Amino acid sequence: MSGENKNNKAVLSIVGIALAVMLPLVAVMVFKYKEKDRVTVKFPRFYFPIGLDTVAENTGKIRIDTIYRTIKPYTFTTQDGQIFKSESLKGSLYVAEFFFASCPGICPKMNENMKKIQKEFLNDDNVKMISFTIDPERDSIPALKEYATSMGAIPGKWTFLRGDKQATFDLGRNEFGLTTQQGDAGAGDFEHSDKFVLVDGEGHVRGYYNGTDSLSMNNLMGDIILILSRQKR
Repeated sequence: MSGENKNNKAVLSIVGIALAVMLPLVAVMVFKYKEKDRVTVKFPRFYFPIGLDTVAENTGKIRIDTIYRTIKPYTFTTQDGQIFKSESLKGSLYVAEFFFASCPGICPKMNENMKKIQKEFLNDDNVKMISFTIDPERDSIPALKEYATSMGAIPGKWTFLRGDKQATFDLGRNEFGLTTQQGDAGAGDFEHSDKFVLVDGEGHVRGYYNGTDSLSMNNLMGDIILILSRQKR
């Protein structure tokens, strides 16, 4: 074998070793970059702008500011017959849904996913769940209590709320931005959203998620963790 061939083989061997060492390092760097980019790009999408407003600054100048969807205060009755004011949620992240106990369709799946959220954040007092019934005629306080018990809802962690039907529909549509209305095809026909709404401690809507979809639930729980981590900084 000529000296030139030996040299070529040696060079190829060195190049192979270098590639074997460098490629994993490059892959790790790319992953870290993408993960960093995912967080920094993803986070701003949580706020949902609903319009623009003019704001007067101390200098006397006027600037344009974004209006974000913010849930106005509300008062309902819990499954225990206690008065519940939304002000009690200040400082806490919460996941809200609209359902009814006799729902044969999406509600059972949605509330099974609520149970998973409760389990995942069981020991975090800053995370709560709220379920509004859109059928207060049938979902009496005792009926809601029975339903909450059947779902394993922990008092103070997962709260079921009952109130005036029209007020509930208006809250769902105008504040949470969801479809909540009575249908017209007979008994048991209610049209309501399959979405969970993530609301922060200041009442801002931070995200909408399909309450029947496992991937969407993973996104929701990941987003809760992300927001909590940002709040602790």
